[in-house]
Parts: sequence; C-alpha cells; structure tokens
Amino acid sequence: MPAPDWKGYVRLALCALLAGLFIACSAGTPPTPPTTPTPPTGGNPNPPPAPPAGPPTVSITGTGFSPAEITVSVGERVTFINNDSRAHDILGGVDHQNRECPEIDTAAFLVPGQRRDTEPFTASGTCNFHDHTQLGNPAYQGKIHIR
Repeated sequence: MPAPDWKGYVRLALCALLAGLFIACSAGTPPTPPTTPTPPTGGNPNPPPAPPAGPPTVSITGTGFSPAEITVSVGERVTFINNDSRAHDILGGVDHQNRECPEIDTAAFLVPGQRRDTEPFTASGTCNFHDHTQLGNPAYQGKIHIR
C-alpha cells in the first residue's frame, strides 16, 4: 500500500476552509467588529459622578422659580433661564427696597427663552432674590446659599 499523500489532504482541507470562508463572507451578514476591552476602574465599583455640565440653573416658569433655593460654592455663578411665555426681571433681595447681593442683579430682565448668568459669588452667605414683575408673590422669590 502506498504512503498517504499528506500534501493532497492539506490542499483539500485548505480549499474546504477557504470555500467555507467565502460562503460565510458572501452571506450578506457583515462581520462582527472586535470588541474593545473595558479598562479597569482601579477596583472602585462606584466611579465618581460626571462633572456638572455648567453653572447651577434656576428655571423661571409660569408657576415660579424652580428650584426656589439653590446652593453654590464661592466663585460660582447661577444661570437664570426664562422658560415662561412672558418677561421676568430678576433682582437680588426680597424686594426692590431691600436690595442685597448685587451679583444677582446682572441676571436682570429676561425675555422668554433668554438665559443669563449672575456674577460669581465672592463670599459665603445667603442671597435672596425675586422677580420684580411679581412683587409679593412667594412663587417668584428664592434664595441662593453660598458655601
């Protein structure tokens, strides 16, 4: 009996393998991309929260300020956004006769859709603010706590 022709068997196996790959590639299904391994987190199962997207924000709506109280750090600003259909006038203090925290006064008069930042708060404390167009309405009064 003659010795088996191993070269013939190898060629036949390679042809079968290539034919199988050709059929799989032409079946219309795109190949699955390799996955990228996730880097280790250093053993911390609770990664730190993402940094805030911008200054803390107070929304002005037809029902008042939201939130009515906000806490910021010294050096931060607060953004006021008028989400109402009418204008609002933001001033520091509980009313126009008891003005405080001039940083807030830069928010000032906001037409619908407008936003404006206060100046940075330079000292810790509490600053009241109000909407001058809604004097006496508690829904349009608020506080900024500076820590």
